This record gives sequence, structure tokens and C-alpha cells, in this order.
Amino acid sequence: MISPESVVRSLLRARRRERPAVTTLQRRERRRTARRVLLSVLAVACLSGLAALAGTGWNLLREDSAFAVRHIQVVGLNRHAPADLLDALRLLRGKNLVSLSPQDVAARLSRFAWLKGFLCRKHLPNTLIVEVEEREALCTLSTPQGNYEIDGAGFAWKAPPGAGGHFALGPGLSPSDPAVQSAVSDLLRLGLVGRVTALSAAPGEPGLLLSAEGGWTLVADPENLAGQWDRFQRARAWADRFAKDRKTVDLRWSGRVVLREPEVPPEEDPPAPPGEGGPQHG
Repeated sequence: MISPESVVRSLLRARRRERPAVTTLQRRERRRTARRVLLSVLAVACLSGLAALAGTGWNLLREDSAFAVRHIQVVGLNRHAPADLLDALRLLRGKNLVSLSPQDVAARLSRFAWLKGFLCRKHLPNTLIVEVEEREALCTLSTPQGNYEIDGAGFAWKAPPGAGGHFALGPGLSPSDPAVQSAVSDLLRLGLVGRVTALSAAPGEPGLLLSAEGGWTLVADPENLAGQWDRFQRARAWADRFAKDRKTVDLRWSGRVVLREPEVPPEEDPPAPPGEGGPQHG
């Protein structure tokens, strides 16, 4: 018969045999953890050192005069000479090529309305290449300040010498006005170059004054030039026959045209008779 004392002694002996195995596993786990921590510390130290070296190297590149801009090239031009762009970019000479940003270039090219966009390429150690894209000109407008090209999207710039104007703009209208460019685009789409010669602001009222062939002046709403031109063509034959002295037509009325009375020039004051005033009598 097994006594309780023998059972207890057997359990104690088994526990003593298992304890060294548990202790060995714990030691191995602690060693692995210590190695991992040490490797992590070494990796962080190496990365910090590399970052410090990279920062120092970057600062040296940004401050080294060997990377100063000495040559600037402009490529991609088809209709404009590069001289104006090179003159605008000349102040970039001497700046560090590595630290030069696209904003530095954009600040000097923003005044060229015909420039649609650009791309900077840096060729170390000292060459900056600016590849540009020009806007497509829709037509040329003649203004009192000279001829301007427009693109139909609200941009206008001085036309090259010798460029003829498709339409003339009167005082008060700007070639860069989106509403003006929209009206010009409609006239081009309708094929009215030569039939409509000039656009001007309607004095004291909304709308545009269009100078057309045959001495006609059309008061038009720029929002619907196609429909108004069609009404004018249908009414023109009748007006030429029955109202030859009326050459101003208001097309802004829906479904009809209004012929205006011819403007009567103001009468000049008759000269004062001798002896009734004048400079000779003070």
C-alpha cells in the first residue's frame, strides 16, 4: 500500500527534475531578447549617423560654389525668340543649381502671358535647361495700344511685328477680357472675319457694337451672336429697300430687330456778327 508520504516525495522529486529545464528556456529567451535589443540600438545608431552624414553632404552641395548656375538654355520655342526669356532668367546666374526650385524660375517667367508652362532640367554641375510650351494663338486683335494675340481662354499678349489683326477693338475693351474673347471666338466660328471688322463697347448700355460690312452698326448681346446675326441677315434686304438711311440695328430683342433713327450731328453755333462780342471787344 502506497503511503501519502511516498506520494509527496515523488512529486517533489519530479518538480526538482523539471525546474532546470524551465530555467534553461528562460535563459535562452533572455539572451535572444538582449541580442534583439542590441541589434536595434546598433541599427538606430547607424541610421542616425547616415542621416547626419547625408544632411552634412546636402548642405555642402547647396553651399558649394562649384554648383553655381553658369549656363542657362531655353528650348521648345516655335513662335517667340528666346532672348526675352533669357534676359528674365539672367538673375539666376550664380545661384546654387542644387537648391534652385521651380518657383524661382516661375517668379521670373510669370509676366509672359504667351507662356503656357515650363519644365526645369538641371545638368550638374552648372547648367540649367528650361523647356517651355507656348500657347496657341486663336487670332490677332488690333487695339489703340497695338496688336495683341489671344488664345480664347482669357490670355492676351503682344503680337509679333507684322501680324495683321482679324478684328479691331475700340476703346474700353480689353483683349484679355474673357467676355470679349468669347465673342471673338463666336465671330470666328461663324466665319465673319472681314464681314465684321470691329468691336466696341455700347455707350451707356449693355452689349457690344459690331461694325459690319456695308456701313452697318449692330448692337448685339455677346451671349447669342449666332442667332442675332441670322436675324440681321433676314432683315437686311428689307432695310436696304425701305430704310436706306438707317444703318444701326438693335439685335438684342428676342425674335425681332429694331432699326434706329440715324444720328443727327449737333448743329454748330453760328459765328457772332462783328461788333457783338469776340476777342476784339474783350
